[in-house]
Amino acid sequence: MKGKTGAGSHFVLNTGAKIPAIGLGTWQSGGDLCVEAVKTALSAGYRHIDCAHLYGNEIEVGEALSEAFNASLKREDVFLTSKLYCTMNSLNRIENYVRVSLKNLGVSYLDLYLMHWPDSSAFGDATDPPSKSGSEYRQFLNRLKQAWKAMEGLVDLGLVRAIGVSNFSVQQIKELLKFAKVVPAVNQVGPSSFLISVIHLKKITFQVVPLLIYKSFLLN
Repeated sequence: MKGKTGAGSHFVLNTGAKIPAIGLGTWQSGGDLCVEAVKTALSAGYRHIDCAHLYGNEIEVGEALSEAFNASLKREDVFLTSKLYCTMNSLNRIENYVRVSLKNLGVSYLDLYLMHWPDSSAFGDATDPPSKSGSEYRQFLNRLKQAWKAMEGLVDLGLVRAIGVSNFSVQQIKELLKFAKVVPAVNQVGPSSFLISVIHLKKITFQVVPLLIYKSFLLN
């Protein structure tokens, strides 16, 4: 669902929260360059900042956010996304990771927390579906269930407002939806992934789990 907020458009998540349609990604940005990029984006009117534990620059993003918040910007005016990487076998570790991200960013909650990348070795891809009888597949499903349960717990704790996934295939989304109590708010994918499987995603998952594209089509 699309709407307008100020000068920019937004989409409404399944939680009712509004996510700005355009945001700043912080991948491959570090040090003073990252700080200045976030500050410049916020000054230009960006209200969605996309981060990840893996990027190693959440402290720099937090520095820019702190300066903005100390000026006139309010926390509720900025939509913050971060991501958990592939460590999917420890409930306590997942909660610790989000708490580290919150500390580094200098905030008390995230608007959206994504499972950054699934363990795809058990699945193959949409054009080469794997066997569902192997132990590797079962291990993946067990890890996925554990991880998603922990992600749902983060919502209950108030550490994150919404949870989602990133780089998931149609098959992986379908498996997740079999046991998820909280339906993923988004599946963040790249333009290539989007273009390759858009027909399948529309037919199978798009209406349930909306797509969020993490890079401009012009840059792909």
